[in-house]
Amino acid sequence: MESDSPQPRATTSIGHKQLPKNLLITGSSGTGKSTALSQAVEQLGRRRFAGFLSPRVVDDRSDQGWRLEGFNGVSGLLAHASISGRHRLGLLGVDMALFERCIASEFAKITSADVVIIDEIGIIGGWSREFEKFVRRALDHDVPTVAIVRQKSGELSDEVKSRGDVESWTVDRDNRDWISGDIALWVESFDQPTRQS
Repeated sequence: MESDSPQPRATTSIGHKQLPKNLLITGSSGTGKSTALSQAVEQLGRRRFAGFLSPRVVDDRSDQGWRLEGFNGVSGLLAHASISGRHRLGLLGVDMALFERCIASEFAKITSADVVIIDEIGIIGGWSREFEKFVRRALDHDVPTVAIVRQKSGELSDEVKSRGDVESWTVDRDNRDWISGDIALWVESFDQPTRQS
């Protein structure tokens, strides 16, 4: 079936079960990867999720940072100029205790989840051995995993991108307005045949 969209879609091969069940989302900083993933989660609706989102936040003083929003109870301010500690992203301190609590909570839910969402595999994750275990467990599990992966080289991100059971999509300014729908369709292509009442 031909698409009404004038642009080529990333989902032309959706539905073929030989596709890898792990989808990696990459792209330059600021192209909308986290927004697209969050929108895809909304479109997927009533599913059991494991993992987390990390939306960007801006306070009244325009200090940018990130929240951590786990799907199973642990959320909070992850990176911000007001956070002290030895783990830092430039001027932003990182609450690694919060990160570790979230990962422990989400790890426990992988086996009962319909889909795993990871935002993102990047610098902060590289500071946590438990996160590395979480990522490998999610990618090895038998449900689809969608993960944003840092585009630049890194030990864990390079390992993930080199796996044989992953498919990679790039978010850019041309596709960021519609790729969330494609991400949702990609997930649905795996879970629809097994969802029976």
